[in-house]
Amino acid sequence: MPAAIAISQNEQDWIKHYLQETYDISVVDTFDCHALSDAITKKTGTKISYSTFRRLFDLVANTNTQSKFVLNALAVAVGFKNWEEFKHHVAFFDTNVINQNIQIYYRQLPNSNNLILETIKKLPISTWMGGYQLQNIITIAIENNDFDLLQKVVHLPYEIEKQNVYEHLVISFQSFYFQSIKNNEVVIEFVRTNIGSSILLQKCLLQAYVDEKYLDCFLGKWFDSVQENTLPDLILFKNLLLCQKSFNNKELDKATAYFKLVLKEFKKSSESIHPILKARIGLWDLVLNNNKQKMDYYFASLSDPHDKANFAVIGSRLFWTYYDETLPISFLDTITIKEFPAVKDFFQKGRYNVLLLTLAIHHYLKQERQQSREYFELFNATSLSYDIVNIEFYLPWIERLKLIK
Repeated sequence: MPAAIAISQNEQDWIKHYLQETYDISVVDTFDCHALSDAITKKTGTKISYSTFRRLFDLVANTNTQSKFVLNALAVAVGFKNWEEFKHHVAFFDTNVINQNIQIYYRQLPNSNNLILETIKKLPISTWMGGYQLQNIITIAIENNDFDLLQKVVHLPYEIEKQNVYEHLVISFQSFYFQSIKNNEVVIEFVRTNIGSSILLQKCLLQAYVDEKYLDCFLGKWFDSVQENTLPDLILFKNLLLCQKSFNNKELDKATAYFKLVLKEFKKSSESIHPILKARIGLWDLVLNNNKQKMDYYFASLSDPHDKANFAVIGSRLFWTYYDETLPISFLDTITIKEFPAVKDFFQKGRYNVLLLTLAIHHYLKQERQQSREYFELFNATSLSYDIVNIEFYLPWIERLKLIK
């Protein structure tokens, strides 16, 4: 029988951290160990017994050893090739060393720029800690006007197709958004210059922080700088927002022209585009062409509940903003909250929460006060996720719904 392999305390701490964050399970008892075991089996096809997790999380006596099979399975479960690759990662990652390197960079000591770039490349960006450390470095780089470093960062080959990498990078890039809101022209110009070639800026800034009230400012400039589909349907997304910008400015001819470009792009990939884009297309077809069937038609084409939530939240807000703020919306009556699956990540949690608020508004407009109150009581006003950029639309509704008796 192969000898058990010893695990260092540092390795044990980090594998526990990765497991809990990857599967969004906080392990405090045996029930959580069962849940973690089932989640890993579902994701990887490999069964790791719940008793292994009881030992790993010190719920029973722990010898700090595991078989090679279990260690490899644990590493694969959190995105590594095997345990050796995980050990190598942990050996290079030390929170204290990274914090020291950030201080060295902040003070601009000799060779600090090369040091911080190598540090960035080794950050555990698939964890929230790594995401916030990168955010801290980006903030310092902006303060130092170190756009040479930032240019290298926004072109790094991160695996943004992985959700746990993408959502952490969105937080890391938040400083670009905050500085642009403050009208930091240097940052705005940096993004404008690089966004055409940076997948990270397109995905983790432009598409993540769709703050429509800045379409006449930095957001419009960024969209104007995107000339090709480096991401799926990016040009479609761009023309939809520029259509909205033109409509806001009462330039109906320009809005109509942009929407014609939208429909042309839409015909190329109408089945595969994101439900949020379908919601926007249906709304502008209604506003500009008085086509009253498209929103219901596009919504009916969706089967995944999360897709329906995305469509419903964005489509409803735009409908009440640009078409009629007093009308309930028919497709919202087809949503059954009880059948909604468990939400898995920060984005889904926030979007589901705003869906509850959307349904509360809908039933309020239908004069169905009891149902409106029931949905509103499920809503958490502190959990808006990326919909926080539309808080000005939702705040008056939150205050109104609080008064329902």
